[in-house]
Amino acid sequence: MSIFKRRKKEKKQYVYMDPELDIEEEFRKRRGAEKKDKEFAAIESLQYVHTQCQVISEASEYIEELKTESQAVENYISDVRIVSSQDKKKAAAIKNAASRILDLKEQRKKLRNEKSKLTKSQNEVMQRYESEFPKALSNLQNDEKYCSAVKHDMNMLEAEKRSLKEDVDNYVLRRNNIRNIVVISLLGIIAVYILFIATGQLKKDNGQTIFMVVLLGSAAYAALIVFLLKKAAYNFRLNEKKLARAITLLNKTKIKYVNIKNSVDYQCEKFRVKNSYELGRIYGQYLEEQKKNEKFRAMSIEFEQACDDFAELIGTLGLHDPQVWVAQIYAIVDEGNMKELKRSLDERKRNLRDRIDYNYDRIDKSKQAITNVMMKNPDLKSEIMEIIDSYDR
Repeated sequence: MSIFKRRKKEKKQYVYMDPELDIEEEFRKRRGAEKKDKEFAAIESLQYVHTQCQVISEASEYIEELKTESQAVENYISDVRIVSSQDKKKAAAIKNAASRILDLKEQRKKLRNEKSKLTKSQNEVMQRYESEFPKALSNLQNDEKYCSAVKHDMNMLEAEKRSLKEDVDNYVLRRNNIRNIVVISLLGIIAVYILFIATGQLKKDNGQTIFMVVLLGSAAYAALIVFLLKKAAYNFRLNEKKLARAITLLNKTKIKYVNIKNSVDYQCEKFRVKNSYELGRIYGQYLEEQKKNEKFRAMSIEFEQACDDFAELIGTLGLHDPQVWVAQIYAIVDEGNMKELKRSLDERKRNLRDRIDYNYDRIDKSKQAITNVMMKNPDLKSEIMEIIDSYDR
């Protein structure tokens, strides 16, 4: 009983020490994990092959592009040798054509950089009303002259009106003064008559004589007073008529002045100027701008013709790309620039050669990497070849 019990106790310790532990299940899991690790390694290897094939494809494309660029540089270097090796006559003709292009280019640059004397607003006005000039300028000048003349006439008439008004006022005052003198004189004559009668001078011979003299003097004085009154009345009526005429002319002149002044103001507002002098100055500057623009257009045509002549001349040398030399004018006229161009081309050639070699090296390394994968995984050879073939298409 004790052995049995002992054995039974040992059996319980073995079976129930860790109820979740199952040796057979654990064994199956480990075998599955190892299988999955192998599949993952295979996939990883194939992906690596894919990557290397992409590197080879990319590097091959770069090599083709670099070879094309390298060939262009070689052609450029060859053209430089051809241009540099021309005889003196041909070289002089090429240099003269290039110098002409540079001169025209510099002149065009100066014209383009000249600051316009017109503001943007002034230029817009001139362009908008260009068809109205120079008649518009002449009209404004004539209107300003007429406005000035009318204003002068208006001022003269205004002065004449004031003068006539003063004359009329003076004649009224003078007429009143004469009337006062007449009244005083009559009173004086009456007083003399009364004196003569009161003193009895009329009964004496000499008294009668004196009385007759006084009477004749009074008659002459009365006639003079009447003449002065008539003359004052005539001058008064005459000056009234002159004043009325002056006022009428002044009113007509004022109407003319208002109309012509409004016309001048409208034209100044239209052309955004203060007067015809400013408009004339702006118009002159606009004409200068037009001449400059026309000169620039003519110079541009001449510049294009010079470029065409140069390209035609340089094209007779049998160059690979004659047109590129239009942009290399400085290298033709200046020996230092030509040397710098040669140095730059040699540097580009070396750089392209290095880049081509670098990409060839990438291709070699990638090919070697693919070979290594095939050697390590012979069972994946067919899949690797399929990947390679897909990139070779």
